[in-house]
Amino acid sequence: MLYTYLLSRLKELGCFFLYIGREPVDLQRLAVKMLVKGYGIVEGEMKGVTVANIDGIRLLKGRGEEISDCIYRKGGKNVLDNPPQYPKIVLDLGLFNRLAEDEKKKTLTQLFMTLNVVRKFWWDGNMVVVGGIKVGKALTVSSFSVDAPAIVLDPYGDVDANEEIIRNSDVFIIGGIVDKGRRLKYATTELAKMRGYDYPRVRIKLRGSVVGVPDEFNKIAEIVLKVKEGESLEEAVISTMSKADKVARILYDVHRLGLDVLEEELKWLKADDKVLHMVKSRLRITS
Repeated sequence: MLYTYLLSRLKELGCFFLYIGREPVDLQRLAVKMLVKGYGIVEGEMKGVTVANIDGIRLLKGRGEEISDCIYRKGGKNVLDNPPQYPKIVLDLGLFNRLAEDEKKKTLTQLFMTLNVVRKFWWDGNMVVVGGIKVGKALTVSSFSVDAPAIVLDPYGDVDANEEIIRNSDVFIIGGIVDKGRRLKYATTELAKMRGYDYPRVRIKLRGSVVGVPDEFNKIAEIVLKVKEGESLEEAVISTMSKADKVARILYDVHRLGLDVLEEELKWLKADDKVLHMVKSRLRITS
């Protein structure tokens, strides 16, 4: 994650007591703001109190008697002079104009949600939006070059994802269309052919099925980044599933295997009482 880079740079600079004022006690967010919002480090002493000790770096806030080595503030020096470019999340909006207006709005919402996901782990430079369309005040790029191991994440792909495949890949191409079970079925497959993406088309499954696996591309991005950071694929999928995703998976398994699996399904998917109520309603179970 990006914050580990900031940690190492602070130690190199001898900045073991960092006064952060009103900033959040979160090195990841501090690192992102340093790269995209003009914040940085200045040498200087400020008195405060330690609010967090992160691997030997003390973050100071408020009033106290501890003295900082340096201060984090707007206009300070960006010490992250070589930020990581990988892993890279690539969102391709090449089929954007085929979407209905409401679908376009949802797609753009998911795009900005994906940026927030990327910032939880890395920074804006770890995300590329391809399509040549205007998004807010920014114009997406029309093409990009790949010089690292890449995969296309496609619910109709012919390769099943696992931890090894994801951790050995650095570029994750996601079609900017939600196509699993929707109007534009096989859209990512078509997009890969149109773009000439000659990379493995990888589908994410949960215990042998795509049923219940989130298909919003912000959640797909979150799944692969969590796996890159050490989570198992199953843990990453379950942690991103919505209640509706869990209901869909439970119903799928109950219809295949019988009602006896319901209790185990609820436990496995960490489903709450609301999910249970939704499942019982769909199955017309009154008790």
